[in-house]
Amino acid sequence: MNGAVARAAPPGSTIGVVTPGSPPETRAEVQRGIGWWESKGYRVKLMPGALEEDGWHAGSPEVRASDLQAAFADPDVDAIQTMRGGYGSAQVIPLLDFDAIAETPKAFVGLSDITALHAALLVRSRLTTFYGPSLTMFGSPSPSPFTADRLLQVLAGETTGPVPEDHDRLTVISIAAGRASGRLVGGCLVDFMENLQAVSGTNTPPRRGRRPWRTCSTTASADSASPCSTGCPWDTARASPRFRSASKRQSTRTRSRSRSMSPRS
Repeated sequence: MNGAVARAAPPGSTIGVVTPGSPPETRAEVQRGIGWWESKGYRVKLMPGALEEDGWHAGSPEVRASDLQAAFADPDVDAIQTMRGGYGSAQVIPLLDFDAIAETPKAFVGLSDITALHAALLVRSRLTTFYGPSLTMFGSPSPSPFTADRLLQVLAGETTGPVPEDHDRLTVISIAAGRASGRLVGGCLVDFMENLQAVSGTNTPPRRGRRPWRTCSTTASADSASPCSTGCPWDTARASPRFRSASKRQSTRTRSRSRSMSPRS
């Protein structure tokens, strides 16, 4: 299966921003991300529903799918970046027209929960996508210079050749010496493992050990034996300010109820 490669998007191009999963935590981080792109000579276009919020999701599945479909169809958008990962991007997959997307291939960048869309775009649209940082990861702080520079190089058209060594990383090791060739598929390893499952999901944050993944059986091709599902690990959701704020409110209510129910001496 040969993947379609989108045209290059060098400086001067427009980055379309979509939010297929969870909404951004703050508008400030969105502005920082936009500022970073503009400092590199790019324009940024937020799709209409990019800042919507519906609990743990950035609007309804229909809104999120419509934005992604429109970004691929928009002649003014040269490349597409997701706002963030989070939870719920698999919900939009049944609502997308992958044949139409295949007619207008564009560089698509995202990570974590966006793994579901990377897999779907590869299988359904034969599209080569790029597993990379989301908009809210740029600004202050930003990804490492290595990651940021590689993203800009890839968008500019440098998609083949040796990958330079990242001297700042101490955790990249060689498992075995030698050479290999084949298809490189990027994504969140946990999500790939969960692609073997087909479990139900709800409109609540995923819970570790309690149906933690959103089902998306339509990710698989018609002749595929296994459906694909993906989601955001509970640990990731628990680390977000949105979760901590909600947890604090819940803890306060719980303590208040405990005090009101305590027997008086």
